[in-house]
Amino acid sequence: MKMFDLKGALLSLNTPNIVSLLNSIEFYKGKTAGVAKAKKADRLAEIARFSEVMSSNEIGNVYIQEEREKALLSRASAPQTLQEHMVLGYLNALDLIGEVYKFQTLDRSFITTLHYYIYKDYNPEFGGKFKDSQNYIQEAMPDGSFRTIFVSAPPEEVVPLLDNLLYQFNECAKDEECNKLVLIAATMLDFMCIHPYNHGNGRVSRLLLHFLLKKFGYDVDDYFAIPYLMKQHLGEYIDAFEASSDGWNESENNYEAFVSFVLKRILEAYRKLDYILEINALEDSCEEKVLRVINDSATPIGKTMVLRILYAISKSTIEKALAKLLREGRIQIITKGRYSKYFRV
Repeated sequence: MKMFDLKGALLSLNTPNIVSLLNSIEFYKGKTAGVAKAKKADRLAEIARFSEVMSSNEIGNVYIQEEREKALLSRASAPQTLQEHMVLGYLNALDLIGEVYKFQTLDRSFITTLHYYIYKDYNPEFGGKFKDSQNYIQEAMPDGSFRTIFVSAPPEEVVPLLDNLLYQFNECAKDEECNKLVLIAATMLDFMCIHPYNHGNGRVSRLLLHFLLKKFGYDVDDYFAIPYLMKQHLGEYIDAFEASSDGWNESENNYEAFVSFVLKRILEAYRKLDYILEINALEDSCEEKVLRVINDSATPIGKTMVLRILYAISKSTIEKALAKLLREGRIQIITKGRYSKYFRV
């Protein structure tokens, strides 16, 4: 059976790369500390919440029709399919985290509750139940086949492994020698390697990331969804997991690739949040803000992303600004139609 030495693993990650990432995260955390007091911060949080729910589910191959997203996530419509129930269940789990994170400890009961929430309104007998057969972490290939990346812990080892991991996590959380962000990322990897449920392990791991970041005072995921960035870097996500899970069952794995990946996404979220706060605080007109967003983008940018960045401005006002900038030849349209993209001239 796998033997954990979580503190030893954390102390071994005091590398220049990891230290540099941690220092940068702390810098941007300080810069964005006043986000809750920003103009229409509740709107920014709502955008991040919806993005978190959809992105985390899509990483787990759970999709719903685009026209159903807003109605479902705003609770204006009841779920109609298994996929919609799972999406709404994830949202309910996020709500639970927001209610309890200040006093809730990381324990087996809480993790089981998060898994239960994903499935409880459609298949409550499935939610919260540990796996009863061997499962595998696989990558979907372009030809429709699947490649096995990792053979997870067998069902009979789930409870002792999970309990030992959680014990060591809580001991490290009290230890000043253990960096909390490195601890969160390493624990996320171990949880995924245990893979305690038949389905939904990846989604639960991202819920745990959200919970632990909030618990330790890193609330960036409330305002810019880290799962959205993980989805954007899905190839790196898979590669980092594969590299750091190699040798896990023999207690010979190296956590650095996966920890580095998670820290990079946290840093990226803080940087994007800082940019959003900066550009929305400008005294410029909507037209000039839209122009700057497009000019700042290294690649063609869609209207949806412009709306996310300029969250404090209405959709109709941004659409008018885009139309005017196009007429004046100050921007160009790369693709037309529903998924139009704009770029600098």
